[in-house]
Amino acid sequence: MSEAQSKEQLREQIIKLVAEYGALASVPKAFEPGVTVIPPAGKVVGAPEMELMVEASLDAWLTTGRFNDQFEARLAKLIGVDFLITVNSGSSANLVAFNTLTSPKLGARAIQQGDEVIGVAAGFPTTVNPIIQFG
Repeated sequence: MSEAQSKEQLREQIIKLVAEYGALASVPKAFEPGVTVIPPAGKVVGAPEMELMVEASLDAWLTTGRFNDQFEARLAKLIGVDFLITVNSGSSANLVAFNTLTSPKLGARAIQQGDEVIGVAAGFPTTVNPIIQFG
């Protein structure tokens, strides 16, 4: 058996074990009124998500990659848009959104340096920073 075959077999075993673990770990618990804690926030991660997380880790691709490309393509199709990008945070979303509004492709509608931009009085600094950055 070659090293490549051995690595691929190990990878398949790991993914199979993760699928088994995920199936056991994601079984919903019975709800008992007054006993069961209902968290105000949380993650919903099942076996398929666990498999993809481990697969991405085995690829050593811990930022955007093939799974993100697939997600963006499927989301764009779902909501009926030609272009879509995902970002890591609301701060990055603000930066991308404001940068988009300054695009020369918008012609006369683009925000120009010196234009008045109205923002909220009580917000995160990252809401204002893109405005300052782009002038």
